[in-house]
Amino acid sequence: MKIKEITWFKDFACLCGKCPNSCCRGWVIPLSDRDVKRLRSQKGWLGLCLFFATGGWIRAKFNADSGRCPFWGSDSLCRLQKKKGHDFLPWTCQSYPRFYRNFGSVEERCLDLSCPGAAALFLKNKGRLDAVGFEGDPVTKECTTNDDWEYFDLLLKRRSDIISGIHEVFTKSGAKECGRFTDRLFDSAIKLQDHYARQETEEIPESSDHPGEPVSFPLPEGVFRGFLASPLNHVRLCKVSPALYRMFKRASKMLDLIEKEGSSIAEKACCFLDDNPDIREILGSYLAYYIFQYYMRVFETYSFRRQVALGLCHMNMILLLAMSEAGDSGLTDEQLIMIISVYNRRAYFNDDIQDEMYRIFEAGLKQRNYRGQDGLSTLS
Repeated sequence: MKIKEITWFKDFACLCGKCPNSCCRGWVIPLSDRDVKRLRSQKGWLGLCLFFATGGWIRAKFNADSGRCPFWGSDSLCRLQKKKGHDFLPWTCQSYPRFYRNFGSVEERCLDLSCPGAAALFLKNKGRLDAVGFEGDPVTKECTTNDDWEYFDLLLKRRSDIISGIHEVFTKSGAKECGRFTDRLFDSAIKLQDHYARQETEEIPESSDHPGEPVSFPLPEGVFRGFLASPLNHVRLCKVSPALYRMFKRASKMLDLIEKEGSSIAEKACCFLDDNPDIREILGSYLAYYIFQYYMRVFETYSFRRQVALGLCHMNMILLLAMSEAGDSGLTDEQLIMIISVYNRRAYFNDDIQDEMYRIFEAGLKQRNYRGQDGLSTLS
């Protein structure tokens, strides 16, 4: 099979005990049937520990309460790995943060930015989304039932064009032009989804700028407040992810202060981005990486609108957190790594959170009377 691997995929190395946000705490660790069969064969003290860690093999998971893994030691290292080696770990632990998507004819591989080590590599290689291709065996099972390879090739080209456009605009243009670009990007996703839903054959019209201020980047204040009041900011977050909990609190206070001043988040965000072009470039790279990692899901779902909208939601939240965390001297790489990794871990792996963010995004744009190229509301 053809393997397409992001060029810095093999540069990843686990930070182990030095990780500032270990994957051994804060989320459930699922066990595959193969994991369960292998782990249940263990005898003695280790077998007893595995028995209790799974509730007597009732649960096919470790860390069911999203606290800390029972095998995470006081030295911040995995006791299972120290005793039995890396290959003994559950597949989830062995593979993370490596991200695989097998389309049947090709498997794509990248790194998930919820890992601080992967986020650090992302910052080091921002703007580099080229992939190396080679023949090999897939790591994961096929993730699609679609066999329309002409459509697949068109999606690959469109993804490449989107990524190129993001880099061009976010590295060379001001904040408002970046917002106009994201508006056009979302418009294009709407038109493309409607095109396939209606099985139309004519060429899809190009999107053009809307009159007035951009609305998808930066998002309106009400959308940001909606995100912060959604399950994204759950009451248990103070236990599951204390760092993100503190970030959300500071972001909420910043929104209150902006409102008290009689200003708007859009005005503040544009000034912030124009004063910090390096942050603007990182946000563009973040959106481009999201498109690289998730856009091809539309090969199976045709959900162009949702995939692009969620990418815009997540980029806007990174912007909000960057603004609230920045000091007089800006943001350090360590701060950006923490912002990206703790946010991605919370927002990317829960369908309920993603569904609610998508609903808030569309409702917020509709409230702002966002209108498509044809003059009719694209969100009605």
